[in-house]
Amino acid sequence: MSFIVGLRNFTLWLLFRAARPFIFLMEPENAHYAFKRVGVFLGSNPITRGFSSLMWDYNHKSLNIEVDGIEYRNPVGLSAGFDKDGELTKIYPSMGFGLAELGSFTGEVCPGNPGRRLFRMVKSRAIVVWYGLNNQGSEKIASRLAKVDFGRLRVGINAAKSNVTPEFELQESIRDYLKTMTLFKDVGDYFTINISCPNTQDGEPFVDEHNLDALLSAVTQHIRPITDKPIYVKLAADISIAEIDIIVDGCVKHNMDGFVLTNLAKPSHNTEHLPEEYPTVKGLLPAGKGAMSGLPLQRISTDVIRHVYRRTRGTKTLIGVGGVFTAKDAYEKITSGASLLHMITTMIFDGPQNLSEINRGLVQLMKKDGFTSLEQAVGSRNPLPIIAEAESPVLTNVKKEAA
Repeated sequence: MSFIVGLRNFTLWLLFRAARPFIFLMEPENAHYAFKRVGVFLGSNPITRGFSSLMWDYNHKSLNIEVDGIEYRNPVGLSAGFDKDGELTKIYPSMGFGLAELGSFTGEVCPGNPGRRLFRMVKSRAIVVWYGLNNQGSEKIASRLAKVDFGRLRVGINAAKSNVTPEFELQESIRDYLKTMTLFKDVGDYFTINISCPNTQDGEPFVDEHNLDALLSAVTQHIRPITDKPIYVKLAADISIAEIDIIVDGCVKHNMDGFVLTNLAKPSHNTEHLPEEYPTVKGLLPAGKGAMSGLPLQRISTDVIRHVYRRTRGTKTLIGVGGVFTAKDAYEKITSGASLLHMITTMIFDGPQNLSEINRGLVQLMKKDGFTSLEQAVGSRNPLPIIAEAESPVLTNVKKEAA
């Protein structure tokens, strides 16, 4: 069966490679919305969903994994930022996704940033994003998704702060997060608190330790009592290890369930792309704007996964995001400590069949290492440091909880 799936995927890859030059003639955002309409159609009825499954899906029991009490059929997920209004959930399982993180959703309706907002960097295998959290707002989206049966798809709800003003006001911003999370308390399987969008008017104010403490205190007080869904926090890619430690320790203090690692990479902090390809150089985007997904993020996100896994001693769930194009890329993040993965850019450059190829390859890599389940692979190449309890905020926190 694996050979047949591999042959199918290779054939589809050849077809996609032949079609890609014509697809890339379209403006990236126009192409996104065109394929979004196709996805809505394919997910609209059992016949097209069944056809799509034959084209793209792949299942294997060794890919099943339980994370924070939730059963996932495989670890390959869609990253937030693709399905901003949660309109494609019917087609994702047929494409091979085990999970999809929808949004980001905000308390208020957001039009996003003006002008061109999506760019391709073909040689760098990257996408530059300048959307600015455009979405229909949590009230409308939550009302619609409350009626949707997600079936075998596991769904994450990515909550961000409304990008409607350049002025930051702490309590109003916290109310914005709480509004979204409250409206989605019965929708989806987990929450991600997005404190790291690089394309907002007021920056990333919740990277600040005191602001984050206020936000997480409010989440603990108002959201924990009304839902038992896991809550993760999404970190920025462009902060120092010291800053990461402050944020991680703060999240541990407030008993957050894990982390999504990481958000987009800013060009000013990244040397793993071709600068001449960046749209600001070509005059297509104002200087200092936009951030990258894809290959320039690959090494950075994996390094952060390794660090946070060791910092939290493997006690927190990690979701790896950034530069996953092959099964080897995915496996590196898993063996570094990630239990689940998010991706977008591989579909744009390699085609949707690459999702099942990644899953198929993961089965082979686990078998090669003698693993019969995905849980056995998580963190297997990232041994935890031996440290005293007094040096570990996680161990100290766990002891307090036990008491």
